[in-house]
Amino acid sequence: MRYDILLWDVDGTLMNFKRAEAKALSQSLEEVGVEPTDELIDEYSRINISYWKRLETGELTKEEVLLGRFVEFFDKMGLEAEAESFLMSYEEHLGHIWFIQDNSLELCKKLRAEGIRQYVVTNGWVFVQETKLRESGFDQIMDGSFISDEFGVPKPKRAFFEVCFEQIFGTKTPSPSELSRVLIIGDSLSSDMQGGINAGIDRCWYRPSSEVNTEGIPVDYEIEDLWQIWDILKDSD
Repeated sequence: MRYDILLWDVDGTLMNFKRAEAKALSQSLEEVGVEPTDELIDEYSRINISYWKRLETGELTKEEVLLGRFVEFFDKMGLEAEAESFLMSYEEHLGHIWFIQDNSLELCKKLRAEGIRQYVVTNGWVFVQETKLRESGFDQIMDGSFISDEFGVPKPKRAFFEVCFEQIFGTKTPSPSELSRVLIIGDSLSSDMQGGINAGIDRCWYRPSSEVNTEGIPVDYEIEDLWQIWDILKDSD
């Protein structure tokens, strides 16, 4: 197979983040006496996405993202809650709430049995990501995990992938032949696909709801079900 090293995004790819986000937010809202309506959940999700995109561009720091999204959310929706304690409650719930997407755990097990090396590449809080990877069982399948919070550089920056490459290849600057063996799979055009471009590796955009590429970011493959990765790997033999 041409690609024997896969870099997997977690939230929105291996796991259904929307469902986990809604459940974690609902539990935290209930704890402060607020009914978790669809309107509140949808508005928080919109704000949250905008903050993480601003992290990707370097406009905000991780700390500004984690707290700022709740400050804006509470202010806009007229809610009375203390942002810092709410953040801790939400992230605690989020670490223990996860939903496997497309039976991806079994997929990754089969890929591992075929000798494919697999790594997690994710933005987010170390505690949250490590907890759900451990509780879901992905930590036993992956050859390693790269969480931007650990080294302070988010996807899609080249520096993030240099950390990955140093562990995978023993150098921050692998040769073109080494890079040609790597494929990144993720749902985010601005984080995963742009990250792949910055890193010089091929890119597989996962779009389970048939999203349209309105950002004009070039990708090498598009899939709507994670198991379609087999077709890509076979075609690249």
